[in-house]
Amino acid sequence: MQRKKWVALLIVLVVFAAGLCVEFVSGAYDELAESPGFSWDENIVSGSGTDKIVQLFVNGVISGEQNATGMPSMSELLSEQLRRVEEDENVKALVLRIDSPGGEVVATDELHTRILHLKQLRHIPVVVSMGSTAASGGYYLATTGDSIFANPNTLTGSLGVIFNLFNYSDAAKKLGVHQFAIKSGRFKDIGSPSRPLTDPERQIFQTLVNESYNKFVDVIVKGRNLSRQRVLEIADGRVYSGEQAKRLGLIDQFGDLEEATRYALSLSGSPEAMVVRYTDQLSISKLLLSMKQYWSNPDPLGLTRVLERNGSPKLLYQFMP
Repeated sequence: MQRKKWVALLIVLVVFAAGLCVEFVSGAYDELAESPGFSWDENIVSGSGTDKIVQLFVNGVISGEQNATGMPSMSELLSEQLRRVEEDENVKALVLRIDSPGGEVVATDELHTRILHLKQLRHIPVVVSMGSTAASGGYYLATTGDSIFANPNTLTGSLGVIFNLFNYSDAAKKLGVHQFAIKSGRFKDIGSPSRPLTDPERQIFQTLVNESYNKFVDVIVKGRNLSRQRVLEIADGRVYSGEQAKRLGLIDQFGDLEEATRYALSLSGSPEAMVVRYTDQLSISKLLLSMKQYWSNPDPLGLTRVLERNGSPKLLYQFMP
């Protein structure tokens, strides 16, 4: 009996302690979340002197959405890093390392515009280094480079737009499930997953895709100094190896990140420079938020996010096999 009392008391203490931890984490994160802006440490990779060559990294899907832990999106983080480059007069060149299949049309185009703004304002060279994959929106960003380096085996290309619609109308019909849309206009429920897509609706979506595609073609024409007819010939959605991309004029040279960085230094006009990277200082808040998510997340498997993604289709510059 005495042992059961001690076990019960221990359980109560553990629950109480867990509650205090949740309260502390929530309060600490809320306090951190109210802090404006972002902060990064500047890590020196190599070199010396006061001039700098900055390496920025585009890794994973390009998105304007916050990630699963609620932290800022890739687009927000990169925009802030670009702002830091913009404000640092000692930065003489930028190396953009891209390892991405692309992503959202809007987020990709905003980053592209942000990089061009930096080039126009600071007049510094931008050299692109492609990793394993720099396809679709990843290539869209690469067109900002004064020179593009890649590995012969890099997967690139996928020049185009995709707009996916999820549809379960056949399955719903078999199960006897019906959805009724009370709408104000003929196309208000356009793309509904509960019924087949009509030809007029398909044409509306195709028009949107064509508009984004034409913007992509324009970006390649301007960034790579290729004729529009030539770009239309190669921008049919297929992927290319680095070897093929070089023959097509989509990249300039073979080489890794280090070689791209050396080339950036040669374009900068500086005899020597420090190669630096930004490492964010949000690790503590990330840890606190992750703990908060772990204890309070009602959807640990992320099913809600999957359903929301299927229910909210987006125009994508993304390689999606």
